[in-house]
Amino acid sequence: MRPTNSQRILCVAGCLPARPPLLYTLWTFCAPALQLRVYKTLQDAVVTMYRTEGPLVFYKGLAPTLIAIFPYAGLQFSCYKSLKRAYDWAIPADGKQTGNLKNLLCGSGAGLISKTLTYPLDLFKKRLQVGGFEHARAAFGQVRSYRGLLDCTKQVLHEEGTHGFFKGLSPSLLKAALSTGFVFFWYEFFCNLFHCMKKESS
Repeated sequence: MRPTNSQRILCVAGCLPARPPLLYTLWTFCAPALQLRVYKTLQDAVVTMYRTEGPLVFYKGLAPTLIAIFPYAGLQFSCYKSLKRAYDWAIPADGKQTGNLKNLLCGSGAGLISKTLTYPLDLFKKRLQVGGFEHARAAFGQVRSYRGLLDCTKQVLHEEGTHGFFKGLSPSLLKAALSTGFVFFWYEFFCNLFHCMKKESS
């Protein structure tokens, strides 16, 4: 029996703690600047950014984010279903309860595949987001500035080659495997929980 729409919403809501909160994006953007004492506090960072660069500063990197979110989410679910079928074919259940392990492993695999295929857009997003405090980033080495998504793509390709599109991929894969694996794990867990509750009540 398929879960109802309301049950699906509750299942997704139960999975949300496995994802970083929305403010984590802002903290990731401001953390290096706070460590270098560019901003005194997170509140000071928000106010200063708004005053010096306007409200659009909070939307830097939005274009690659919007472009990447649809294939990333689609690949996650399609790869998850395909990996579950492959898992069932390679390791028959034989009456053993291995559903939780299967969901975790297949979810992790789906996260690895989808992150790898869409990672260049993630890299462009992050490089566009860190623009705006070049004087503080000088301590990290070479400082680059970009005028937009296309300019960022051209500069990375010209200066770093195609392998530059995948710089920092390893830690991103680790994060994607863990976060996506646990999202699908808890999603399936809550779906099964609601199914059992409805079965007992009927």
